[in-house]
Amino acid sequence: MQLQDLKNYLDIDIAESLEERFMDEEAFYLRFLRKLLVTQDFALLEQAVAAEDWAEALRKAHNLKGVCANLGLNSLSGRFAAIVKLLRSDGFTASEVRALLAALRPEWERTLLYIGKVED
Repeated sequence: MQLQDLKNYLDIDIAESLEERFMDEEAFYLRFLRKLLVTQDFALLEQAVAAEDWAEALRKAHNLKGVCANLGLNSLSGRFAAIVKLLRSDGFTASEVRALLAALRPEWERTLLYIGKVED
């Protein structure tokens, strides 16, 4: 699969990310996109939520929101932003955070699956 084919499977704005953040260098962009395949941030976010370590969960969710935004992964960025917003609100419950994270997991896994199929 070629990089541009990702648009057929994911909510991703490759053109804007390339132009605005990666100097139109596909190899540079792809290198950063592939870093999602090895990051432990999602697992660490899940661990923080399971432990109810809300400060760490906020840090991980905020980081993933920004990384996904920079890579043009619009839907994922928005879903992480929803977790960030919830964690910054007063009176959220652990079950609310867990529900958002559980709903996000399939999209995260699908995203990694397709990124892993992109050839050089």
